[in-house]
Amino acid sequence: MREPLERLFLREKPVLAIMAVGEIEHAYAALVAKRIDSTFPHTCNIFRELEAQGLIKSRPEGRINYLELTARGKSVVKALQGLSELLQRPDAMRQRLERLRQLACHAEGQNAHLRLGPLRRDLAKLKSQGDGLLERDAEELDTMIASIVCG
Repeated sequence: MREPLERLFLREKPVLAIMAVGEIEHAYAALVAKRIDSTFPHTCNIFRELEAQGLIKSRPEGRINYLELTARGKSVVKALQGLSELLQRPDAMRQRLERLRQLACHAEGQNAHLRLGPLRRDLAKLKSQGDGLLERDAEELDTMIASIVCG
């Protein structure tokens, strides 16, 4: 019985296994099992499921079944790599945005525009380096600061 893909990819070993197939030039089950610190039978079960889902294909050559990603498998690996990068990214940019928000909220008086102008440069950097959510939040803060500086 095949399990839903969501359940398959919410477990560590299947994610590591498919990513390893994408990274190893001539991947085969025993090599991947060693790399992901898994047993050979468990890794073979994972590969059977991945192949049933159309994410990898095996190519027998002598006694070895070499594994390669299908086009769909490559898309999944790319998405998993993006998710991994997003999850591992330090929160430094988010913390910087929050600090800029605090500075903007506490800027008062006639000279507020002098203190807020330089914050827009920092926000521009955050918008260019961040993910979509960070970019949107930085844009909202920039709009608020622009209305104070220009208004």
